[in-house]
Amino acid sequence: MDPEIKAKDARAVEDPIAAIFDLAEAVDRQTPTIRRVLRYVRVFVSLWLLLDFVMILVFADVRAFVTLLLFVPLVISLFAMRSASTPGMRLAFLVTACVFGVLQIVTFGPAFLVGVVLVSLFILGFVILELLRDLRSFFDYFALRHRVIQRVRQADPVVYVPEGKDSVQRILAHLSRTSADVKAAMARPDGLAAPALLTGRSGLTYSFDAFVRTPPSGLWRTLGLGSPGFAVYVKAFDAAPGLADLQGLARAVADVSEALRIPPVRAIALWKPAGDESVAADAYEYLLKGAVRVRIRGATFVCSLELAREGADGTYDFIPLVVDTALGGPVSPAVAKA
Repeated sequence: MDPEIKAKDARAVEDPIAAIFDLAEAVDRQTPTIRRVLRYVRVFVSLWLLLDFVMILVFADVRAFVTLLLFVPLVISLFAMRSASTPGMRLAFLVTACVFGVLQIVTFGPAFLVGVVLVSLFILGFVILELLRDLRSFFDYFALRHRVIQRVRQADPVVYVPEGKDSVQRILAHLSRTSADVKAAMARPDGLAAPALLTGRSGLTYSFDAFVRTPPSGLWRTLGLGSPGFAVYVKAFDAAPGLADLQGLARAVADVSEALRIPPVRAIALWKPAGDESVAADAYEYLLKGAVRVRIRGATFVCSLELAREGADGTYDFIPLVVDTALGGPVSPAVAKA
């Protein structure tokens, strides 16, 4: 534990807001240690599963072949449970795995009680790995969220609009100025298209005012490791975008991202209001709570839809503000709250 935390009384609070930030920073300092512990536990459980598998085959004796055959649907059910998207499906796959586990226990014959222990521990090991994955995803989300909040606190609250012939060129200049990744992507021969016509997985073609991308690495394409790449979408609106406009933009970004197999990191609805024009309440609520979710190679990527309002005073107002330190991070469904 952090020595600073040990020296304090957890019940003593002076400024609740400052205490919340201090607590978050204290947890963030412990995140590397927690990740290391989780990694050790995962290795231990994985080795135990391998040893348990060997012991089950040994104690099954002459029925080892039948036991080995039953391992196939058992392991398939357990892996399916880990990838299931709803609690009901997870429970159904777990019950299926338990059924095959009971059939395995029957093959132990006189060593029935040994079979109960070994098969139960094998299934329990997979459940523990699933819980560890959820816990690791939570800490990944927490660490990223903490870095983003810190950067927002330290940043200049006023974001000035750069020079440019139109609003699209100005937002591209802003993205290039504030993100080294986007700037490097725009320097690639195929990294920037303005405007862009992109075809989605459904076969529909969508129009965007700007599209920036970095393709995934070869290692990601083959093994799912390394950099997945990223894409930035910009769509300009002449009037305040309504709920239907934002929902349509989110569907378009998700459809194209799944076709390209490149996760979106910024999906920007660009708007320059005339006079006192404002965004409708339902559209504002969708901006704060809605998100584009794309599943690529088993990883779920979450990208908030962002409204960039170019004010008459030469400043940007972002709803919500998306910080570029979040580029390229896969988020599992369990912690997909952005």
